[in-house]
Amino acid sequence: MTKDERQFEQLLAAHCAPVLKNRKTANMFHIERDRFHDLAALLRTYQQKLSQKGIDFALFQAECPRVTVFVYQQRRLSLLLQRSDIQAFLSDYGYPSGALSAILQHLDHRLSLCESYPHEIGIFLGFPLYDVIGFIEHRRCLLQGYWNVYRYPQAARRLFALYDHCIRELQAGLYGGSCLEQLI
Repeated sequence: MTKDERQFEQLLAAHCAPVLKNRKTANMFHIERDRFHDLAALLRTYQQKLSQKGIDFALFQAECPRVTVFVYQQRRLSLLLQRSDIQAFLSDYGYPSGALSAILQHLDHRLSLCESYPHEIGIFLGFPLYDVIGFIEHRRCLLQGYWNVYRYPQAARRLFALYDHCIRELQAGLYGGSCLEQLI
């Protein structure tokens, strides 16, 4: 395993463990584009390694100095984006319905337009729609964790604890010498 692969696996464990352990729809992290010798090749390598587990990758803001690596459970994300309430919400931001690739392409476009992340990105990360809307509408936040929670804080607390466990478990396995594919 190369140094770049080791570092990339550590990033995946730190930022995407709940997705890799099939507990969350998607996650993302940001890195300097030149951090790795060949980021595109690294993403292809991991896409090949993890695709049989339903995990896919997208690179957003690819031309920027700081890129966004989006890691997702393809089936889960596709099902989520087919929900009528989600489609209605995303249509307000110009998202097409239909092919996942077209929807992700529009998200990449929206990311390029915004100085900060567009608020609807929470949908793609699997946050509950009512919490995404609560954030947009500046409602009173009941809990802060992996996202701001506006309803059902106890359920969110349990979910956040599960996500923390996934991260600890993957990181411990990597530090113990296992490779990512063995741990998920």
